[in-house]
Amino acid sequence: MKFTCEKWKEQLLGAALTGATTKDFEEHLRICTTCSRELDAARARKAQLDELLQLVARGAEPPADFQARVLAAAAAASGASRARRWRVWTLAGASAAIVALMIGATMYRRAAHTIPEDELAAVQKLTEWRAPSDALLVTPGREILRTMPRLGESYLNVPVKKNEEE
Repeated sequence: MKFTCEKWKEQLLGAALTGATTKDFEEHLRICTTCSRELDAARARKAQLDELLQLVARGAEPPADFQARVLAAAAAASGASRARRWRVWTLAGASAAIVALMIGATMYRRAAHTIPEDELAAVQKLTEWRAPSDALLVTPGREILRTMPRLGESYLNVPVKKNEEE
């Protein structure tokens, strides 16, 4: 229902159940197709429920073979369900086997890939490589740099006597 039709909601239900309508509501039904469709649908539902109520009131019972039909339908559905489950698990197992084979093949290919000897020798040579400046740090100049006086210090290391007899 539209928001403008909210005020007719109670009258729509009353008209569907009892059939009584007011003049204003009948006028609204002529204008509003939504409310008239809803009233028709509610009346149809009421008619269906009235028919079912008559069956219940008469004590209508299901047919004699009703139980057998329900059990047969349940057994058939169960068998179909088992068959579907079996297919699903078979498909899942096959998929897992294919994935495992693909991973194994990839790992085998990577493990089987060997490096040629000349490339291996070049790589080993690169790992032992030292920068040319490393040789300078190992030379005797290193000791000279370590013993060289810092800024403000003297080149001569002359011991100075302090506070001894002057």
